[in-house]
Amino acid sequence: MIVRKCLCGLVLSILAVAVSMVLGGRDLAAAEVQEKAMAAGYAVASGGRDLVAADVPNGGDQLTPIPANSDAASQPGASPFREEAPAGPVASADVGKCAEFCGLQVCSPPGRFWLRADYLMWWTSGTRLPPLVTTSPQDGVLPGATILYGNSTIGTDGRSGFRTTVGMWLDACHVWDLEFDYLSLGERANGFSQTSTGDPLLARPFFNVQTNRLARQLVASSGIVEGTVSVDAKDYFQSAGVSLSYNLCSCNSCGAPCNPCDDSCAGACSPPLLNCCRTDLLVGFRYYNLSDRLGIHESLRQITPDSTFEIQDNFSARNDFYGSEIGLRTQMYRGRWSLEVLTKVALGNNRETITIDGQTITTVPGQQPVPYNSGILAGPTNSGNYQRDVFTMIPQLGLELGYQVNCHWRAYVGYNVLYWGSVLQAADQVDLNVDPRNWPPAIAGALPFPAFPGRTTSFWAHGVNVGTEFRF
Repeated sequence: MIVRKCLCGLVLSILAVAVSMVLGGRDLAAAEVQEKAMAAGYAVASGGRDLVAADVPNGGDQLTPIPANSDAASQPGASPFREEAPAGPVASADVGKCAEFCGLQVCSPPGRFWLRADYLMWWTSGTRLPPLVTTSPQDGVLPGATILYGNSTIGTDGRSGFRTTVGMWLDACHVWDLEFDYLSLGERANGFSQTSTGDPLLARPFFNVQTNRLARQLVASSGIVEGTVSVDAKDYFQSAGVSLSYNLCSCNSCGAPCNPCDDSCAGACSPPLLNCCRTDLLVGFRYYNLSDRLGIHESLRQITPDSTFEIQDNFSARNDFYGSEIGLRTQMYRGRWSLEVLTKVALGNNRETITIDGQTITTVPGQQPVPYNSGILAGPTNSGNYQRDVFTMIPQLGLELGYQVNCHWRAYVGYNVLYWGSVLQAADQVDLNVDPRNWPPAIAGALPFPAFPGRTTSFWAHGVNVGTEFRF
């Protein structure tokens, strides 16, 4: 009966996370759906607790309690809805100590503290780039150019990362626990660089709002200019959190092949053979960070008149999420094997920050370099710092299959997926609508382009993890 209740609560939590994934954190109503589904899951999981201490009719028409359950319910600190395995040969004075440190009488592996280390191989949604560098025959005209870099999604390949977790039980009955975790996918870089003396032709495309036509800024063209253009794109993702969990329901049928209260458990011995399940409610705090950067650099030499140009366009974005997190975790143990299903959703504020800046340095032989705070796509009309706060939801689903190697060590493999419905990314803030009169030195009367679009997109990450857990 208790197993069915645990599974019912799990199914409801998965449905709630599915709803929040569809909504993508854009609507406050999704948070209400999640809250109601969680409440329903809790009601199913805990609704039959007092049925364990059931009343049955006696010889007459009176109801009397079952003696065993009545005794358990009457003990101070006892939990009448948890089935506890007998202590066996362990002395009664040591039962609390055994339950606290070696997992007897509760559905959990041995140990009060645990450390986990995971290797991650994850994939992310990547970054969509606009067309940035093109080439064409010397006599060719747009739109017949060939795109050398851009107009594609980068950063979707697998990337390595790590996750660490530290946790502890707060009570001897393993009802409450506290966990800290940190995850990092590290920095991933993508780039492009090409140099030409004019053949092949190199250019940067844009739409000229003054003439209302496609146009290009030349990087290398025979007899006109020669130079190098490079593009540097980087992104970084990390997460940290703390959670407090409470056991909603548990069904136990545990046995321990060694006495955890003597020295044998500290050495090499067989792991406890658990045959049970539990569902825990998790509440806590979650931080997510998604940062990326797009830089475009040109180093040019103009043939006539002889002069050089260093041009830089920089776009950077940062998303910092701070919020509360709630979820359900169901764990099932069969002998050495274990299966865990985790569903949770984080609700809170996402602070979105965009920084755009450009620079051009012009040098004429025999004269001092002249700097300008403007580039090609980062000009006086869109440069600056932009920031806003947005409420959002980030659901996550995790699966984990584990194997208990011995009393202290467990190995596992898992899969996780999370969805962030609204983020700002650097490449989305590139505006290819340009008025060349804003290029340095600027000419009065130019239209306010390029502009800051403030476009948002969604971000997802998923992948596998392989790790080990040490309990003591």
